[in-house]
Amino acid sequence: MRRIVHMTQKEFRQVFRDKPMVAIIFAVPIVQLFILAFAITTEVKHTKLMVVDYDRSTVSKDLVLAFVHTDRFDLAGHTTDLREVREGMRGWEVQMGLVIPAGFGADLVRGLKPQVQVVSDGVDGNSSGIATGYAHGILAGFGADYAAVQDSGAPPAGLSSVRMEERMWYNPDLSSQQFMVPGIVVVLLTILPMMLSAMSLVKEKEIGTMEQLSVTPLRKHQLLAGKLIPFLFLSYVELAIVTTVAVLIFRIPMNGSYMLLALLALLYLFATLGLGIFISTITRSQQQAMFVAWFFMVFMIMMSGFFIPIENMPPVLQKLTHLNTMRYFMSIIRDIFQKGSSLPFLLRDVVPLAAFGLTIFSVSVLAFRKRVG
Repeated sequence: MRRIVHMTQKEFRQVFRDKPMVAIIFAVPIVQLFILAFAITTEVKHTKLMVVDYDRSTVSKDLVLAFVHTDRFDLAGHTTDLREVREGMRGWEVQMGLVIPAGFGADLVRGLKPQVQVVSDGVDGNSSGIATGYAHGILAGFGADYAAVQDSGAPPAGLSSVRMEERMWYNPDLSSQQFMVPGIVVVLLTILPMMLSAMSLVKEKEIGTMEQLSVTPLRKHQLLAGKLIPFLFLSYVELAIVTTVAVLIFRIPMNGSYMLLALLALLYLFATLGLGIFISTITRSQQQAMFVAWFFMVFMIMMSGFFIPIENMPPVLQKLTHLNTMRYFMSIIRDIFQKGSSLPFLLRDVVPLAAFGLTIFSVSVLAFRKRVG
Protein backbone atom coordinates (compact mmCIF):
# COMPACT_ATOMS: atom_id res chain seq x y z
CA MET A 1 0.00 0.00 0.00
CA ARG A 2 2.84 2.37 0.82
CA ARG A 3 4.29 1.81 -2.64
CA ILE A 4 1.03 2.90 -4.24
CA VAL A 5 0.92 5.97 -1.99
CA HIS A 6 4.48 6.94 -2.90
CA MET A 7 3.79 6.38 -6.60
CA THR A 8 0.63 8.49 -6.33
CA GLN A 9 2.50 11.30 -4.59
CA LYS A 10 5.18 11.20 -7.27
CA GLU A 11 2.51 11.48 -10.00
CA PHE A 12 0.79 14.41 -8.27
CA ARG A 13 4.09 16.25 -7.95
CA GLN A 14 4.83 15.60 -11.61
CA VAL A 15 1.44 16.96 -12.69
CA PHE A 16 1.52 20.11 -10.56
CA ARG A 17 5.13 20.82 -11.46
CA ASP A 18 3.99 21.38 -15.04
CA LYS A 19 2.16 24.75 -14.87
CA PRO A 20 0.67 24.56 -18.40
CA MET A 21 -0.72 21.12 -17.53
CA VAL A 22 -2.42 22.54 -14.44
CA ALA A 23 -4.04 25.20 -16.61
CA ILE A 24 -5.18 22.53 -19.06
CA ILE A 25 -6.71 20.45 -16.28
CA PHE A 26 -8.56 23.20 -14.39
CA ALA A 27 -8.96 26.29 -16.58
CA VAL A 28 -9.42 24.92 -20.09
CA PRO A 29 -12.50 22.77 -19.25
CA ILE A 30 -14.29 25.83 -17.85
CA VAL A 31 -13.46 27.86 -20.96
CA GLN A 32 -14.63 24.98 -23.15
CA LEU A 33 -17.86 24.70 -21.19
CA PHE A 34 -18.67 28.40 -21.67
CA ILE A 35 -17.81 28.38 -25.37
CA LEU A 36 -19.55 25.12 -26.23
CA ALA A 37 -22.64 25.91 -24.14
CA PHE A 38 -23.27 29.07 -26.14
CA ALA A 39 -22.02 27.81 -29.50
CA ILE A 40 -23.80 24.46 -29.62
CA THR A 41 -27.54 24.97 -29.73
CA THR A 42 -30.56 23.37 -31.36
CA GLU A 43 -32.49 26.65 -31.34
CA VAL A 44 -32.96 28.71 -34.48
CA LYS A 45 -33.08 32.47 -33.98
CA HIS A 46 -33.09 35.59 -36.15
CA THR A 47 -34.33 33.88 -39.29
CA LYS A 48 -34.38 36.47 -42.08
CA LEU A 49 -38.05 36.88 -43.05
CA MET A 50 -39.37 38.70 -46.12
CA VAL A 51 -43.08 39.51 -46.21
CA VAL A 52 -45.11 39.41 -49.41
CA ASP A 53 -48.27 41.26 -48.38
CA TYR A 54 -50.93 41.28 -51.09
CA ASP A 55 -53.62 42.21 -48.55
CA ARG A 56 -52.16 45.37 -46.96
CA SER A 57 -54.82 45.43 -44.28
CA THR A 58 -54.64 46.14 -40.59
CA VAL A 59 -54.99 42.43 -39.88
CA SER A 60 -52.09 41.54 -42.16
CA LYS A 61 -49.91 44.18 -40.47
CA ASP A 62 -50.79 42.70 -37.08
CA LEU A 63 -49.78 39.28 -38.37
CA VAL A 64 -46.39 40.60 -39.48
CA LEU A 65 -45.89 42.22 -36.07
CA ALA A 66 -46.58 38.85 -34.44
CA PHE A 67 -43.58 37.48 -36.34
CA VAL A 68 -41.14 40.32 -35.79
CA HIS A 69 -41.92 40.79 -32.09
CA THR A 70 -40.02 37.58 -31.32
CA ASP A 71 -36.31 36.80 -31.54
CA ARG A 72 -37.08 33.93 -33.92
CA PHE A 73 -37.49 36.15 -36.97
CA ASP A 74 -35.91 39.34 -38.27
CA LEU A 75 -37.79 41.32 -40.89
CA ALA A 76 -35.71 41.46 -44.08
CA GLY A 77 -38.21 43.62 -45.98
CA HIS A 78 -41.64 43.93 -47.57
CA THR A 79 -42.51 43.26 -51.19
CA THR A 80 -45.43 42.53 -53.47
CA ASP A 81 -43.46 40.28 -55.79
CA LEU A 82 -42.80 36.68 -54.77
CA ARG A 83 -39.83 36.55 -57.13
CA GLU A 84 -37.94 38.89 -54.80
CA VAL A 85 -38.11 36.23 -52.10
CA ARG A 86 -36.51 33.71 -54.45
CA GLU A 87 -33.78 36.16 -55.42
CA GLY A 88 -33.19 37.01 -51.76
CA MET A 89 -32.74 33.33 -50.93
CA ARG A 90 -30.25 32.92 -53.76
CA GLY A 91 -28.23 35.81 -52.36
CA TRP A 92 -28.46 34.46 -48.76
CA GLU A 93 -30.32 37.62 -47.74
CA VAL A 94 -33.62 35.85 -47.04
CA GLN A 95 -34.29 32.52 -45.33
CA MET A 96 -38.07 32.51 -45.21
CA GLY A 97 -40.93 34.23 -46.98
CA LEU A 98 -44.40 34.92 -45.59
CA VAL A 99 -47.02 35.32 -48.35
CA ILE A 100 -50.27 36.95 -47.23
CA PRO A 101 -52.95 36.69 -49.94
CA ALA A 102 -55.34 39.49 -50.90
CA GLY A 103 -58.51 39.47 -48.83
CA PHE A 104 -56.82 37.75 -45.87
CA GLY A 105 -58.14 40.23 -43.29
CA ALA A 106 -61.67 40.31 -44.73
CA ASP A 107 -61.89 36.53 -44.86
CA LEU A 108 -60.74 36.27 -41.25
CA VAL A 109 -63.39 38.76 -40.14
CA ARG A 110 -66.13 36.85 -42.01
CA GLY A 111 -65.13 33.62 -40.32
CA LEU A 112 -63.75 31.93 -43.42
CA LYS A 113 -60.54 29.91 -43.56
CA PRO A 114 -57.87 32.29 -44.82
CA GLN A 115 -54.57 30.74 -45.67
CA VAL A 116 -51.07 32.12 -45.75
CA GLN A 117 -48.06 30.61 -47.47
CA VAL A 118 -44.71 30.09 -45.79
CA VAL A 119 -41.76 29.63 -48.16
CA SER A 120 -38.53 28.40 -46.59
CA ASP A 121 -34.95 27.94 -47.81
CA GLY A 122 -34.42 24.19 -47.47
CA VAL A 123 -30.63 24.15 -47.95
CA ASP A 124 -30.26 23.70 -44.19
CA GLY A 125 -33.12 21.24 -43.74
CA ASN A 126 -32.89 21.09 -39.94
CA SER A 127 -32.98 24.87 -39.42
CA SER A 128 -35.69 25.21 -42.05
CA GLY A 129 -37.89 22.64 -40.33
CA ILE A 130 -37.45 24.26 -36.93
CA ALA A 131 -38.17 27.76 -38.28
CA THR A 132 -41.27 26.45 -40.06
CA GLY A 133 -42.44 25.00 -36.76
CA TYR A 134 -41.98 28.39 -35.12
CA ALA A 135 -44.01 29.99 -37.91
CA HIS A 136 -46.80 27.45 -37.44
CA GLY A 137 -46.90 28.23 -33.72
CA ILE A 138 -47.07 31.98 -34.33
CA LEU A 139 -49.88 31.57 -36.85
CA ALA A 140 -51.83 29.34 -34.46
CA GLY A 141 -51.33 31.82 -31.64
CA PHE A 142 -52.38 34.74 -33.83
CA GLY A 143 -55.58 32.96 -34.80
CA ALA A 144 -56.40 32.15 -31.19
CA ASP A 145 -55.68 35.72 -30.04
CA TYR A 146 -57.77 37.16 -32.84
CA ALA A 147 -60.66 34.88 -31.95
CA ALA A 148 -60.49 36.00 -28.32
CA VAL A 149 -61.04 39.67 -29.17
CA GLN A 150 -64.08 39.13 -31.37
CA ASP A 151 -67.13 40.98 -30.14
CA SER A 152 -69.17 37.80 -30.04
CA GLY A 153 -66.61 36.08 -27.84
CA ALA A 154 -66.88 32.97 -30.02
CA PRO A 155 -64.18 31.89 -32.46
CA PRO A 156 -64.91 32.45 -36.15
CA ALA A 157 -65.99 29.43 -38.12
CA GLY A 158 -62.63 29.28 -39.83
CA LEU A 159 -60.86 28.55 -36.55
CA SER A 160 -60.94 25.22 -34.82
CA SER A 161 -63.32 24.93 -31.89
CA VAL A 162 -60.88 22.58 -30.20
CA ARG A 163 -57.80 24.16 -28.63
CA MET A 164 -54.72 22.24 -27.68
CA GLU A 165 -53.12 22.96 -24.33
CA GLU A 166 -49.36 22.43 -24.45
CA ARG A 167 -47.28 21.54 -21.43
CA MET A 168 -43.55 20.90 -21.61
CA TRP A 169 -42.23 18.73 -18.82
CA TYR A 170 -38.62 18.83 -17.57
CA ASN A 171 -37.67 21.70 -19.89
CA PRO A 172 -40.65 24.09 -20.02
CA ASP A 173 -38.70 26.90 -21.70
CA LEU A 174 -37.38 24.54 -24.41
CA SER A 175 -33.88 25.82 -23.70
CA SER A 176 -31.23 24.03 -25.73
CA GLN A 177 -28.70 24.63 -22.93
CA GLN A 178 -30.76 22.42 -20.63
CA PHE A 179 -30.09 19.59 -23.06
CA MET A 180 -26.59 20.42 -24.31
CA VAL A 181 -24.74 21.47 -21.13
CA PRO A 182 -25.03 18.06 -19.38
CA GLY A 183 -23.76 16.51 -22.62
CA ILE A 184 -20.79 18.89 -22.63
CA VAL A 185 -19.99 17.75 -19.08
CA VAL A 186 -19.75 14.17 -20.40
CA VAL A 187 -17.46 15.26 -23.24
CA LEU A 188 -15.12 17.07 -20.84
CA LEU A 189 -15.14 14.08 -18.50
CA THR A 190 -13.99 11.97 -21.44
CA ILE A 191 -11.19 14.16 -22.72
CA LEU A 192 -9.28 14.67 -19.46
CA PRO A 193 -8.90 11.09 -18.13
CA MET A 194 -8.37 9.50 -21.54
CA MET A 195 -5.81 12.00 -22.79
CA LEU A 196 -3.90 12.39 -19.53
CA SER A 197 -3.69 8.69 -18.72
CA ALA A 198 -2.59 7.78 -22.26
CA MET A 199 -0.01 10.54 -22.55
CA SER A 200 1.34 10.06 -19.04
CA LEU A 201 2.05 6.36 -19.57
CA VAL A 202 3.49 6.97 -23.03
CA LYS A 203 5.68 9.76 -21.65
CA GLU A 204 7.26 7.29 -19.24
CA LYS A 205 8.15 5.05 -22.19
CA GLU A 206 9.28 7.95 -24.33
CA ILE A 207 11.80 9.32 -21.81
CA GLY A 208 12.94 5.86 -20.77
CA THR A 209 11.64 5.81 -17.19
CA MET A 210 9.13 3.02 -17.83
CA GLU A 211 11.94 0.49 -18.08
CA GLN A 212 13.35 1.81 -14.81
CA LEU A 213 9.96 1.50 -13.12
CA SER A 214 9.49 -2.02 -14.46
CA VAL A 215 12.66 -3.26 -12.70
CA THR A 216 11.75 -1.70 -9.34
CA PRO A 217 9.96 -3.71 -6.63
CA LEU A 218 6.72 -2.13 -7.84
CA ARG A 219 4.29 -4.69 -9.14
CA LYS A 220 2.28 -3.96 -12.25
CA HIS A 221 -0.97 -3.26 -10.39
CA GLN A 222 0.86 -0.94 -8.00
CA LEU A 223 2.42 0.93 -10.90
CA LEU A 224 -0.93 1.37 -12.64
CA ALA A 225 -2.73 2.31 -9.43
CA GLY A 226 -0.12 4.94 -8.65
CA LYS A 227 -0.40 6.36 -12.17
CA LEU A 228 -4.20 6.31 -12.46
CA ILE A 229 -5.38 7.34 -8.99
CA PRO A 230 -4.23 10.97 -9.49
CA PHE A 231 -6.11 11.20 -12.79
CA LEU A 232 -9.18 9.64 -11.20
CA PHE A 233 -9.03 12.26 -8.45
CA LEU A 234 -8.48 15.10 -10.94
CA SER A 235 -11.38 13.84 -13.06
CA TYR A 236 -13.70 14.09 -10.06
CA VAL A 237 -12.40 17.59 -9.37
CA GLU A 238 -13.19 18.53 -12.96
CA LEU A 239 -16.64 16.94 -12.68
CA ALA A 240 -17.32 18.99 -9.54
CA ILE A 241 -16.14 22.22 -11.18
CA VAL A 242 -18.07 21.91 -14.44
CA THR A 243 -21.20 20.71 -12.61
CA THR A 244 -21.01 23.72 -10.30
CA VAL A 245 -20.63 26.05 -13.28
CA ALA A 246 -23.55 24.36 -15.04
CA VAL A 247 -25.85 24.74 -12.03
CA LEU A 248 -24.83 28.20 -10.79
CA ILE A 249 -23.90 30.00 -14.01
CA PHE A 250 -26.08 28.37 -16.67
CA ARG A 251 -28.94 27.68 -14.24
CA ILE A 252 -29.23 24.04 -15.28
CA PRO A 253 -31.53 22.45 -12.68
CA MET A 254 -30.09 19.44 -10.92
CA ASN A 255 -33.19 17.39 -10.17
CA GLY A 256 -31.38 14.19 -9.25
CA SER A 257 -28.80 12.99 -6.76
CA TYR A 258 -25.23 14.26 -6.81
CA MET A 259 -24.15 11.09 -5.02
CA LEU A 260 -25.71 8.90 -7.69
CA LEU A 261 -24.03 10.99 -10.39
CA ALA A 262 -20.64 10.59 -8.70
CA LEU A 263 -21.12 6.84 -8.31
CA LEU A 264 -22.09 6.27 -11.94
CA ALA A 265 -19.30 8.59 -13.10
CA LEU A 266 -16.87 6.12 -11.52
CA LEU A 267 -18.16 3.40 -13.86
CA TYR A 268 -17.64 5.69 -16.82
CA LEU A 269 -14.14 6.63 -15.67
CA PHE A 270 -13.22 2.95 -15.66
CA ALA A 271 -13.96 2.96 -19.40
CA THR A 272 -12.14 6.22 -20.21
CA LEU A 273 -9.09 5.38 -18.09
CA GLY A 274 -9.08 1.89 -19.59
CA LEU A 275 -9.04 3.37 -23.08
CA GLY A 276 -6.17 5.61 -22.01
CA ILE A 277 -4.19 2.56 -20.85
CA PHE A 278 -5.00 0.72 -24.08
CA ILE A 279 -3.85 3.68 -26.18
CA SER A 280 -0.57 3.75 -24.27
CA THR A 281 0.07 0.11 -25.19
CA ILE A 282 -0.28 0.67 -28.95
CA THR A 283 1.60 3.98 -29.25
CA ARG A 284 5.25 4.91 -28.81
CA SER A 285 5.13 8.70 -28.54
CA GLN A 286 2.90 11.35 -27.01
CA GLN A 287 2.00 12.64 -30.47
CA GLN A 288 0.79 9.21 -31.52
CA ALA A 289 -1.14 8.85 -28.26
CA MET A 290 -2.81 12.23 -28.81
CA PHE A 291 -3.92 11.37 -32.36
CA VAL A 292 -5.21 7.92 -31.41
CA ALA A 293 -7.07 9.35 -28.41
CA TRP A 294 -8.59 12.00 -30.67
CA PHE A 295 -9.76 9.27 -33.06
CA PHE A 296 -11.53 7.46 -30.23
CA MET A 297 -13.06 10.68 -28.92
CA VAL A 298 -14.48 11.72 -32.30
CA PHE A 299 -16.10 8.31 -32.71
CA MET A 300 -17.47 8.36 -29.16
CA ILE A 301 -18.85 11.90 -29.40
CA MET A 302 -20.49 11.49 -32.82
CA MET A 303 -22.06 8.14 -31.88
CA SER A 304 -23.28 9.16 -28.43
CA GLY A 305 -26.37 11.17 -29.31
CA PHE A 306 -24.67 14.41 -28.30
CA PHE A 307 -25.11 16.14 -31.67
CA ILE A 308 -27.32 13.74 -33.63
CA PRO A 309 -30.19 11.77 -32.06
CA ILE A 310 -29.41 8.07 -32.23
CA GLU A 311 -32.92 7.43 -33.55
CA ASN A 312 -32.06 9.50 -36.66
CA MET A 313 -29.05 7.34 -37.54
CA PRO A 314 -29.17 4.43 -40.02
CA PRO A 315 -30.10 1.10 -38.38
CA VAL A 316 -26.57 -0.27 -38.73
CA LEU A 317 -25.06 2.72 -36.95
CA GLN A 318 -27.74 2.57 -34.25
CA LYS A 319 -26.57 -0.94 -33.42
CA LEU A 320 -22.95 0.21 -33.47
CA THR A 321 -23.67 2.85 -30.83
CA HIS A 322 -24.29 0.06 -28.30
CA LEU A 323 -20.50 -0.41 -28.22
CA ASN A 324 -20.01 3.21 -27.18
CA THR A 325 -19.83 3.76 -23.43
CA MET A 326 -20.40 7.51 -23.87
CA ARG A 327 -23.85 6.74 -25.25
CA TYR A 328 -24.91 5.25 -21.92
CA PHE A 329 -23.38 7.91 -19.68
CA MET A 330 -24.78 10.68 -21.91
CA SER A 331 -28.26 9.31 -21.33
CA ILE A 332 -27.62 8.80 -17.62
CA ILE A 333 -26.38 12.32 -16.89
CA ARG A 334 -29.22 13.96 -18.83
CA ASP A 335 -31.79 11.85 -17.00
CA ILE A 336 -30.27 12.70 -13.61
CA PHE A 337 -30.05 16.42 -14.36
CA GLN A 338 -33.39 16.97 -16.06
CA LYS A 339 -35.70 14.21 -14.84
CA GLY A 340 -34.19 13.44 -11.45
CA SER A 341 -34.20 9.73 -12.32
CA SER A 342 -33.24 7.25 -9.62
CA LEU A 343 -31.13 4.13 -10.09
CA PRO A 344 -34.00 1.73 -11.01
CA PHE A 345 -34.93 3.96 -13.97
CA LEU A 346 -31.31 4.11 -15.11
CA LEU A 347 -30.50 0.39 -15.03
CA ARG A 348 -30.94 -0.08 -18.77
CA ASP A 349 -27.95 2.23 -19.22
CA VAL A 350 -26.07 1.45 -16.02
CA VAL A 351 -25.79 -2.29 -16.65
CA PRO A 352 -24.15 -2.08 -20.10
CA LEU A 353 -22.00 0.86 -18.92
CA ALA A 354 -20.69 -1.19 -16.01
CA ALA A 355 -20.12 -4.25 -18.20
CA PHE A 356 -18.28 -2.34 -20.93
CA GLY A 357 -16.36 -0.17 -18.49
CA LEU A 358 -15.01 -3.08 -16.45
CA THR A 359 -14.29 -5.11 -19.59
CA ILE A 360 -12.37 -2.29 -21.27
CA PHE A 361 -10.41 -1.58 -18.10
CA SER A 362 -9.55 -5.24 -17.49
CA VAL A 363 -8.49 -5.91 -21.08
CA SER A 364 -6.39 -2.75 -21.13
CA VAL A 365 -4.64 -3.67 -17.89
CA LEU A 366 -3.81 -7.12 -19.25
CA ALA A 367 -2.51 -5.60 -22.48
CA PHE A 368 -0.39 -3.15 -20.50
CA ARG A 369 1.12 -5.95 -18.43
CA LYS A 370 2.06 -7.87 -21.54
CA ARG A 371 3.64 -4.76 -22.98
CA VAL A 372 5.93 -3.94 -20.08
CA GLY A 373 6.39 -7.43 -18.69
